Amino acid sequence: MAQIIITAVGPDRPGLVAELTRHVHEAGASLADSRMVNLRGHFALLALVEGADDAIAGLPKLLAAKGEAMGLRLDAQGVEASKAPRAAASVPYRLKTYSMDQPGIVARVTGVLEKHGVNVEELETRLESAPFAGTPLFTLEAIVSVPKGVGIRVLRDDLTALGDSIGCDVDLDPA
Repeated sequence: MAQIIITAVGPDRPGLVAELTRHVHEAGASLADSRMVNLRGHFALLALVEGADDAIAGLPKLLAAKGEAMGLRLDAQGVEASKAPRAAASVPYRLKTYSMDQPGIVARVTGVLEKHGVNVEELETRLESAPFAGTPLFTLEAIVSVPKGVGIRVLRDDLTALGDSIGCDVDLDPA
């Protein structure tokens, strides 16, 4: 079974996901893992697609042609089996932050995670209108893998200290 990673970006519209996934299916491949989102009117996709070697080999050329007709900028990148060392045993946690919008929140929060050897598995951010305040509210939600041996209390303390310094509420709970 061969694999390819597909990225796609373009204006969002109804039926776009159906059309794109139909082309993948008709080529003899299928989505293994994917993330699709409407970012304020812009469609974005990141997908790991699997299929027989011949189906995956022809997919980049097929999608390049079909993507243009769909209004998408598509990129397909072949992947090899991971040669990365196995990750140490870890425990999943859900991380949430809430604050007035300001530059650098994601960089600072993930910097604390990096310091503790925590891996970010999923991360989503949103900028919303804050009730009553009338200013933008920035939220970050992530699923992270905390290696066994990392003190959760110390990690929470470091995240809380960061939050206090930038005016950000931080929650870290088992996933």
